[in-house]
Amino acid sequence: MQTLTYAARTDKGPVRQENQDAVLAAPPVFLVADGIGGQAGGGLASRAIVEEFGSLVGRELDVDTVSAAVRAAHQRVVALHDDNPGAGSTLCAVVGVRVAGEDTWMVLNVGDSRCYLVNDGPQGRAVSQVTVDHSLVQEMIDAGVLDPREAELMPLRNVITRAMGSEQESEADVRLLPVVPGQRLMLCSDGLVNAVPLAEIEDVLIGRPEAESACQTLLDLALGYGARDNVSVVVVDVQDG
Repeated sequence: MQTLTYAARTDKGPVRQENQDAVLAAPPVFLVADGIGGQAGGGLASRAIVEEFGSLVGRELDVDTVSAAVRAAHQRVVALHDDNPGAGSTLCAVVGVRVAGEDTWMVLNVGDSRCYLVNDGPQGRAVSQVTVDHSLVQEMIDAGVLDPREAELMPLRNVITRAMGSEQESEADVRLLPVVPGQRLMLCSDGLVNAVPLAEIEDVLIGRPEAESACQTLLDLALGYGARDNVSVVVVDVQDG
């Protein structure tokens, strides 16, 4: 892999009593998991996912190995159901893999935790959302019955349609991106995007050149806005040269 700099932050926020989020930032694995299904079950589920992906840290990986880790993580969450009915978690990860001899990001998501990409474009640095939420609101947007600008006002915006550990649907969406010097990736739980306007998130991702500074600033913004959920942020920079 290229040389990476990175930072991770997670906080219970000013409203919640417990942090059910879990993060992992250890090359080549970067991950955010947002636990659901009650305080105990949600926290156990997110930590189980991080523990499973922790077995990939420091290894040269391929797509099949990472896909196997997703399945194993799902089964670990399912195994929690006897003592913690309804335990589940989102999963959003970027993992460095080798594809046809090239360094590649494998982007995975289940649920509504997100990955954003900052790349050089025709008009300069630009931020794009890589993942698509598995949520009721996103399905309404896709069906054309809800304007994206109205989504922030929807009372059901936190209802997700996929989760790790769910008996209904837990398959991860997968996207492959080239590893490009100078690019930045940001992973976050919905506690960030539900609290901080997207324009402010983009300003930080473009304007703060250091991963540590960008990560901490995003967390501080979410807490300053009174985030009503746990907040997790991971920022990964691919170094030039």
